[in-house]
Amino acid sequence: MLRTGSIGTPLLAIALAAMASLAWVDVGRAAEAAGEAPIYVSPSPDEATGDLAPGAAIVTPGEPITVDEAVALAIQNSLDVQVERYAPLIARSFAQEVWGAYDPQVDAFMQYDVTKSPNTFGLNSVANNRDRVKGGSVGVTQLLPYLGASLSARYGASSVSTRSSIQTLSDQYNADFFITAKVPLARGLIWNAPWTSVKVAKHGYRASQESFRGKVMDTVLATVGAYWNLVAKRDQVRVAQKSLDTARALLEQTQTQYEVGVVSRVEVVEAEAGVADREFNVITKANEYRNAQDRLIDVVLGPELTATTELQFSPTGDPADFDKKDVDVAEAVARAFSLRPELRSLGERINQREVELKFAKNQRLPRLDAEVEFGYVGISGQPNPRLNPLFCQPPDCFPPVSRPFDQADDSFFTDDGSDNLRVMGTFSIPFPNTTARKRVVQRKLELQRAESQRTRLEQSIIQEIRTAARTLEASAQGIEASERRRLAAEEQLRAERIRLEHGESTPFLVLEKEEDLVEAESQRILALQTYRVAEVSLDRAEGTILDVHRVEIESVREPAR
Repeated sequence: MLRTGSIGTPLLAIALAAMASLAWVDVGRAAEAAGEAPIYVSPSPDEATGDLAPGAAIVTPGEPITVDEAVALAIQNSLDVQVERYAPLIARSFAQEVWGAYDPQVDAFMQYDVTKSPNTFGLNSVANNRDRVKGGSVGVTQLLPYLGASLSARYGASSVSTRSSIQTLSDQYNADFFITAKVPLARGLIWNAPWTSVKVAKHGYRASQESFRGKVMDTVLATVGAYWNLVAKRDQVRVAQKSLDTARALLEQTQTQYEVGVVSRVEVVEAEAGVADREFNVITKANEYRNAQDRLIDVVLGPELTATTELQFSPTGDPADFDKKDVDVAEAVARAFSLRPELRSLGERINQREVELKFAKNQRLPRLDAEVEFGYVGISGQPNPRLNPLFCQPPDCFPPVSRPFDQADDSFFTDDGSDNLRVMGTFSIPFPNTTARKRVVQRKLELQRAESQRTRLEQSIIQEIRTAARTLEASAQGIEASERRRLAAEEQLRAERIRLEHGESTPFLVLEKEEDLVEAESQRILALQTYRVAEVSLDRAEGTILDVHRVEIESVREPAR
């Protein structure tokens, strides 16, 4: 009897393995001798074509490109960025438009009246009166920002011709000049409609700028993700092709062993099944790689991707070339709260709601307006030839000396001038003022909703940063673990091949070890891709992605026509 630890045990195991191999050979040959259908074996690998051909050029040399080059081209060519770029331009134009309410308004008035009326005054010697008035006025009105007050200045002049015998002048020239100031003391003071529009438009413009900045960040995130995805798909194609070459070499070796009677036909079929499985994997990975090429081309070149595009990119970035990042979640969240364009944009929207609420509260007040008007009036003209002597005799009446039209305003702004002053006050309020009161309620609810949206967004940002930081740490550990597994799988595959050469293993076992190696390499590729994507996702979540990739947004210029 053999004892444990003696040299007899290994010898017995080798003998049993040799006997089992011979038994499989005998079974295969016995099946052939019995006239049963032979086991199918696929054609030799050199008959494969296309992506399955030995040494097929699935990953071909293309246009070299770095991550930063891809980002720069994507921002330049992205249709999403171009579309979003119009929003700040439109908002800026609107912000400038609302200032038009403060443009000086110039207006003019002209008239020509002829009026006839029966005489009802005894001292008037004419049967019918006829007055002819020709004249007009010109003025300018300026609405003052902030206060809601307005200033206006107006100059008017007219010529009156009459048949009346009681008027001392005909033609009589009238002139007047008045300056008027209107100031709201309650409703419309500060929070009037024009000034509210200016404030709202300003915050809207800032919000649109932040939205555009967020769109650029999203473009950078998508570009970097597409870049590292292409790198991963490229490496997976190479792993799949290498695995297929290994399986084919094993099949060729097994077929040779079968022909010399060392192994059975069953083991040839096992090797053939391994080749077919790896061929399927190559086909799948080649399709994923080409789709990843199209995705990066679409992101980077935008409209340059057409139905006949044959361009390929060759990323030069190494996914393993990075310094492991340690993340302080609290600091990252604080940075995100100050830098995230979504929060800034929402903050401007909240400012808009606050302005609208102040305006709504102001509209609940009664209308109490003060108006002050000051000016001069002047008269000149020609003596009336129809003047009734019984009514008036010079020099008691207007001196019978002609004064031309342009002398009507000679006494303006002098001590002898006919100055006029008028002060008015206006008060009004609707009862029970339902519209204004309910509008305040609406604006309060809108403000509260916007503040709730900001709180919800802050929670989402916290979750984004925690997830990205956790994924970053996990993928870094995964890279280390997958590398250890890959090295172990390489050693196990090497040992299993040696055993197969000495008849101590089967193709099936070798293929299992080779599958372990492929899976370990795929895990490492995936872990590297996950790390790089998590890295850029964290930058996006913090709002620092543009700084990391050296992207500056100085101003939004109008696009070239």
